[in-house]
Amino acid sequence: MKKIYIPVMAAMLATPLNSVANAEELLKTNTALEEVVVQPVGTGEEVIEVEGSVEEWLEDAIEEGPAEEVIQEGYENLGPMIFKSSAISSKIAANDKGEYFIYYIMHGAPAALVIVDYKTKETIHTFTLEDSKSAWGLDVDENGKLWVGGSVSSVLYSYDPNTEVFENHGAIFSNKSDTSIQDLIVSGHKLYAGSAYGGSLVAFDTETKKIEEFGQIRKRKEFVKAIVADEKKDEIYVSIGSSMDLLVKKPGTKNFTSFLPAKYMSEKYAQDLVLTDEYVIARLHPSNIAVVFDRKTLKIVDEFELSSKTVSTLSPDGKSLYYTKAQQLIRYDFETKAHTELGLYLPKGTEAINLDFILKETKKTEDEQTDLVSLFEKIFSEKSLKEIQSQATSTDNKVNVEAPIIEEQLTTETIFEEPKEWLLSGMVDNLGQLFEYNPQTGEIQYYQFDLPEQPVELYTLASSEDGKKIFANGYMSGGLGVYDVATGKKELYRNISQIESMFDINNKLYIGAYPLARVLVYDRSLPWETVNPKEVIRMSEFGQERTTAVAPFNQGKEIIFGTLPDASVGGGALAFYDTVNEKMEIYENYIYNQSIVSLVSRGTQIFGGTSIHANQQVNPRGARLFYFNRSNPENKTYIQLPFDSSMITSLLVDSNNKVWGMADGKLFVYTDEFTDVRTVELLPLISGRFRNAQIIDSNDGYIYGSVEGKLFKVRKDNLEVEWLKDKGVYGLVKDVDGNLYYYEGSNLWKYTIEKNRK
Repeated sequence: MKKIYIPVMAAMLATPLNSVANAEELLKTNTALEEVVVQPVGTGEEVIEVEGSVEEWLEDAIEEGPAEEVIQEGYENLGPMIFKSSAISSKIAANDKGEYFIYYIMHGAPAALVIVDYKTKETIHTFTLEDSKSAWGLDVDENGKLWVGGSVSSVLYSYDPNTEVFENHGAIFSNKSDTSIQDLIVSGHKLYAGSAYGGSLVAFDTETKKIEEFGQIRKRKEFVKAIVADEKKDEIYVSIGSSMDLLVKKPGTKNFTSFLPAKYMSEKYAQDLVLTDEYVIARLHPSNIAVVFDRKTLKIVDEFELSSKTVSTLSPDGKSLYYTKAQQLIRYDFETKAHTELGLYLPKGTEAINLDFILKETKKTEDEQTDLVSLFEKIFSEKSLKEIQSQATSTDNKVNVEAPIIEEQLTTETIFEEPKEWLLSGMVDNLGQLFEYNPQTGEIQYYQFDLPEQPVELYTLASSEDGKKIFANGYMSGGLGVYDVATGKKELYRNISQIESMFDINNKLYIGAYPLARVLVYDRSLPWETVNPKEVIRMSEFGQERTTAVAPFNQGKEIIFGTLPDASVGGGALAFYDTVNEKMEIYENYIYNQSIVSLVSRGTQIFGGTSIHANQQVNPRGARLFYFNRSNPENKTYIQLPFDSSMITSLLVDSNNKVWGMADGKLFVYTDEFTDVRTVELLPLISGRFRNAQIIDSNDGYIYGSVEGKLFKVRKDNLEVEWLKDKGVYGLVKDVDGNLYYYEGSNLWKYTIEKNRK
């Protein structure tokens, strides 16, 4: 947008006609072009209807083609089970011509970058992100180039809308713990990126491609969740967690210093930061609060509640920011600290996930240009103009460069700008639906796009009671895929979120769904519809975050659930669901400050295993193996294992009534309190909080299992170990014939045990 300076216009009016070319050159050199800059916004997180890990070498994939897969004997790739169009984050920005594009990150295995032309609303490109399953960090540099931070391998990607070139810049963190880029921000030619789970920060030079590593910002902090930076002022602000801290690196300093007020120390993190010339705004999680800090003093100047995942950057008029609360669009005025409800509502059940401004240039009409000339005629009388022309022009019609009259008459540099027209737009759900708000007219519009479905990484597997069906759930995006063992046919049921645990008995699938630790029951004899699966309870009401264990008792007349607690709560809960009268019996804080992650029943006894990970903390006491009689759950007995462990992740009772379990990288078998526990070490080290291993009983004399993605079998009699596959095996279950099923990425795999091979 052009800025027209009065001294320049006056010079044009004072210039003779045969010297207009000189005046035009003067205008060109003194006319400032106002740049369009869209600041970073927040990211989407997991919600019930998805909604809290990848872009790869696209050129290699195109030029070289995928590597030929070598499949070992007995293994069969059954392909993806779940497809979904799930937009987890987005951004709207312009190229150097002022043409706007919508950039969507589609969750999947792998993820994808989808580019939509904002004007035509048509998809123009889809790029596969082979190294990532999601991407949260998105920002655009001053040249309009999009930068994307991937997950799994902390890969950085870029897309230039001016040249339509997509690039993979490789992993930008050297620490292997830094697997996911949580946020990134571009300021000048520096890109700052923060990671999970090493909690590190790097600076990437977008011109030289050099990387500067700051390392882990704070010890024992796994996340650098949000970043804002000002390269000109040499300031960097970061949000780390969990628990939360807010840090700033000021000019000339090497270290980050905290400015987090004590009252917010119980928060997990600030999921987004926004920077203006005067303020830093932090959007806290899990509380729905935005805190406004004075940038100079770092003192709180205001705070307010909101529902949107983020707040907008400073509006183009320099006065306000926007956010949503209870689905309504609200404007916040920095000067008055007033919140104005605009009376405009987003679709039911949605809130803004990101918020971006779109600037439009308004060209002047001939009438407007005439009005501008009239304005100058009023400022400069005809007599004054004649004097200016007389003094500014010599007899040979050359401009007198010493003429100072114009500048002396104008003591201030008044600027006449073309009127600004701008829009506020943002994504409101994981379908990629956008709203568009025009503050000039007060109108709001909605746009829905047909975004491409991506194969979804699998997360939880289960087999039906008769072993004829395999159930598969998708990570984050949810969905329930059903594989028919006999026919190979697949069915996909949508409208269900991520599942932490599930068990099928009596033709009903009992589900522990995330978030809110919901317990669902799917009656497989009835159609899949709105009321089937049926929600029984939300264990979040008892401070629980995930339902991590499920097992039947008394032939399915009761179903037992174990949970992982959220922050600031005791231990996980133990719950019994009576399938006859549909009543819940709940024992809170069953194992102090530990999670219940595995359950199995043996007669009237119920055995359980815990994880030391609970409440975003680590319990210094090791994981517990316990059992109790159903008639008295509170009278539990602890079984002393001959080793320490952090989690007991899988339990089963074999055909000889022995209890087998996986504790970290060790397999153990328990008979009774009078018999020694037998153990065998499979791996010395493990990862995760509650899902690193599964074991399966087999009728061929072996226990089959997977740990850290490795497939093994162990002879029941002498605990002799045989490794079958060294990677890519997760979520082990078996079918009616005893063959094994597992997943790797989005694909379901079948392993036919040796005795069943022809």
